Amino acid sequence: MTRFESLRRFGTASAKWDGMKMKLGHEDFLPFSVADSDYSAPEEVLDALRERLEHGSLGYTMIDDAYLDAVRRWLIKRWRVEIEKDWIIPAPKVLTAMSVAIETLTRQDDAIVIQTPVYNKFAPAVTYNQRTLLKNPLHYEGGRYVMDLDDLEAHFRKGARMLLLCSPHNPVGRVWNRQELKDLLDLARRYDVYILSDEIHGDLILDNHTFTSMGHFLNDYEKLVVVTAPSKTFNIAGLHAANVIAAHEETRKAIIKDFKRLFLSGPNLLAQTAMKAAYEKGEAWLDAQMEHIENNDRILREFFKENDPKAYVLPLEGTYLSWVDLSHWNIESRTLVEKMKAYGVVVASGTLYGADGEGFIRINLGCSKEQLEEGLWRIGRFMDTLRS
Repeated sequence: MTRFESLRRFGTASAKWDGMKMKLGHEDFLPFSVADSDYSAPEEVLDALRERLEHGSLGYTMIDDAYLDAVRRWLIKRWRVEIEKDWIIPAPKVLTAMSVAIETLTRQDDAIVIQTPVYNKFAPAVTYNQRTLLKNPLHYEGGRYVMDLDDLEAHFRKGARMLLLCSPHNPVGRVWNRQELKDLLDLARRYDVYILSDEIHGDLILDNHTFTSMGHFLNDYEKLVVVTAPSKTFNIAGLHAANVIAAHEETRKAIIKDFKRLFLSGPNLLAQTAMKAAYEKGEAWLDAQMEHIENNDRILREFFKENDPKAYVLPLEGTYLSWVDLSHWNIESRTLVEKMKAYGVVVASGTLYGADGEGFIRINLGCSKEQLEEGLWRIGRFMDTLRS
């Protein structure tokens, strides 16, 4: 199979494909919604899984030094972040880890801030834990999003206890620069607020941008926790592997205690195998994938430039998720998405990520060039109908 060729995923219990088939009642559609990739994971990862399965034993496993070393070396090499092995808390999923950290580090009814529009699971992670949800909308200025630190400070001043940071940001595609993060950290320190940084997209950086992990500041501020995962990077989300990075001993021990209380283990045997192989042998594949995503990004931009010049595709600095402003159509995002389904293409409504996502759609570029072009052709047919 050619690298980055889309797989047929029907019949594999795919949330993106089979889940939508159940809703639509047919297979004549292309989904660009759920944030996983439609091509194969790296062959190095698949080979490691095959080798482990051929061994035959699928018994209880443990987190060994090889696992911790793989995480540590990856962060040093790709993110230039130096951590100690004992700072790592292996976890099954990023959201699971964040939910536990919320419960551990804050109290019931404490206020927690999210920066909208943002990944749609952030809000329930707050409310399911019986915390008070506060929104700090990002500023949409000159076709680009920036943080509103004045509004954020107002929330901190009134007693907010934690900020959930999405870095790089899903869905708007920003890679926060070092100064932005430093300003944010200074603000949190001033008001003694926790920062819980979701960095699941930290390896997916485009167009010569540089990712600055909050991990660079772990020694500078004790109320800082970083959560990472190889799942988006290497298309292994279904295996469930993540890591919490906490430098402050008291914070780390508290999170570990709650993991034990809930009988939450780290990644299972196959997830560990995949993660170690990805971090040890998958770097060349990742670099090639980012070239592929950049090419898909160009295809998307050219399509809208030619077919809908009033549309605005935001600069994609990180992630493989394109954020497209279609507000000139004066059609609600959810309505727009539903109408597109009739043309066999499924994208995500901007309002899924907050009311301030109105007028936008999110398109997943983690697919083959051919799948993207077919999807855009279908969107083009839909636009022709709107114009007529």
